[in-house]
Amino acid sequence: MSASSTVTRTERLLNLVIALLATRSPLSRRSIQTSVAGYDPEASTAAFERMFERDKDELRSMGIPIETVLDAHGEVQGYVIDSAQYASTDIAFDSSELVMLNLAALVWDDAVLDATATTAVRKIESIVGSPAGEPVVDANTFAHVSAREAALLPLMRAVRDRRVIRFDYRKPGSAEKTARTVDPWSLNSQDGHWYLNGWDHEREGARLFRVSRIHGSVTVTATPSSTRAEATSDSQVEDPDDHVRVRVRVPERRGAEIRRHRTFAARDDGTYEIVDSPHRVLSMLWRADRDVQPVHPPEIVEAFHDGLTRIEAEHR
Repeated sequence: MSASSTVTRTERLLNLVIALLATRSPLSRRSIQTSVAGYDPEASTAAFERMFERDKDELRSMGIPIETVLDAHGEVQGYVIDSAQYASTDIAFDSSELVMLNLAALVWDDAVLDATATTAVRKIESIVGSPAGEPVVDANTFAHVSAREAALLPLMRAVRDRRVIRFDYRKPGSAEKTARTVDPWSLNSQDGHWYLNGWDHEREGARLFRVSRIHGSVTVTATPSSTRAEATSDSQVEDPDDHVRVRVRVPERRGAEIRRHRTFAARDDGTYEIVDSPHRVLSMLWRADRDVQPVHPPEIVEAFHDGLTRIEAEHR
């Protein structure tokens, strides 16, 4: 395996930017191919040209001013980035875009990328200002990415590229791991956890996988997915053993988090129903407005009110 094959596309683009910023004279194509990590110095001229042209166009689309320097005869001498122009490029985000950047930082904070995302947002806000006047985002309604969800990164790429994936999965209450081959359809967060929705090849059916229960690494194959979510039935819940069916009273314009639950459904009696573990149901209810309350089963109703009493006592 060549050294260039171990460098990701993002790393290669960053290496190219650093090289063009650091040089005092234009870098020729040959110099870029042999000195910038990510390009194969043994590749054919045509292969390198195609890769370099794509990289150059992408960097320019990001607003990075790559200049083509010509010699006295009009031939391409090399490439350089004007550091003064690069440093003076204005960054402009409106308030809604800044809110979305903050949401992204909330997802990645205290996790795989640690505080890097939050630091980046703070630097952007120091230049363009903070999203004043926007509503405060409730971090409890968003999932964080911890070390247990490290598989999320290759899963995102697989969903984007629609590639079949393989991984070992451990069901709740069992120490045994089983190999899965899956067409990944989508990723979603619920009550602080990430879930993969897809088609399980071995079981020939739609399944919902909790990402934190994926054991080891995820293999993204070169095989395209052969199924589509919209052409199949809803995914089965992967871990039904610890789930309970709960009826809740949710007034209009209340209980936004509960309404977003994947099993939320209206009933004929004016109440709603969700299916999940008792712990997750109670956590959502305690975080919701006081008008949002369970009405069945009795053990959940009792646990809900006992929990409210403890919470009030701790904050009194």
